[in-house]
Amino acid sequence: MKDTQYLPIGKVAKMLGLTVQTIRRWDRDGKIHSIRSPGNHRLFDVEEVRRLLGKRAGDRTAIYARVSSAKQKADGNLQRQRERLERYAEERGYDVVRVFSEQASGVGENRKQLAALLKLAEDGEIDRVLIEYPDRLARFGYRYLERFFESHGVTVESTHKTEPKTSQQELVEDLLTIITVFSARMYGKRSQEFRKKVQKAMNEMGGEDAGDCHQGDPHRDSQGGPSVQDGGAGADEGYL
Repeated sequence: MKDTQYLPIGKVAKMLGLTVQTIRRWDRDGKIHSIRSPGNHRLFDVEEVRRLLGKRAGDRTAIYARVSSAKQKADGNLQRQRERLERYAEERGYDVVRVFSEQASGVGENRKQLAALLKLAEDGEIDRVLIEYPDRLARFGYRYLERFFESHGVTVESTHKTEPKTSQQELVEDLLTIITVFSARMYGKRSQEFRKKVQKAMNEMGGEDAGDCHQGDPHRDSQGGPSVQDGGAGADEGYL
C-alpha cells in the first residue's frame, strides 16, 4: 500500500496560487485538512491538494449583490438578487467560493463588501466576479474596476448587460446623486442652503414620487435630503 504524501504549507500555497495566510484560513474553516508534523508545522495530503487544484481551475466565483437603501433591503430586493445570482452560477456549474451583499450607494467610496471582494482578487482566490448589472459594482468608474480585476486574472461577468429602467424616476435618481455630491462640495453637508437646493431639485424633477422612494431610508438627513456620505439613495429596485 502506497504511503500518503504530505506537502508543507508553502508548497501548497504555491501550487494553488494562494497566500500562506489564505491556506491557514482554509484550514481553520475546514476547506482543506492538515496534520501536524513533530515540529508542529501544517502538512497537507498531496491528493487533496490536487483535487482542489482541479476544482479551482477557472471556476472560482465570487457573487456580489447590492441595493442602495434600507427600504429596498427590507422589501427583499437584496435577497432576491443574491438568489438569482446563485441560481445562475449553479446552472452553469460555477464553484461559488464567496457571496458578498450590501446596502450601499453605487457612488460610495467606503463599501466594506466591495473592499473585501477586491482583496479576494488581489490574493488570487477567485477567477470570476458575478453580478447582475455593471452598475451593481459602481455607478461611475466601472471600467476601472473591471481593469483592476482583469489585472489579477479575474473576469467580471454580468447576467444582464443593461439594467432595468424606471424612466423618469431613474433619471431623477441619477441626477440627484450628482447634485448631492457637488452641492456638498460647494456648500458643506450641514448647510441649510445645501439642503434647500437638493430638496428643490428633487421637487422640480421628480415631484412626490422622488421623495416617496426614500421612505424608511436611514441615509436621509433630518430635513429630508439624501445623505452626502451615501451619495444619494437609489431607485425602487436598488439600481443606483
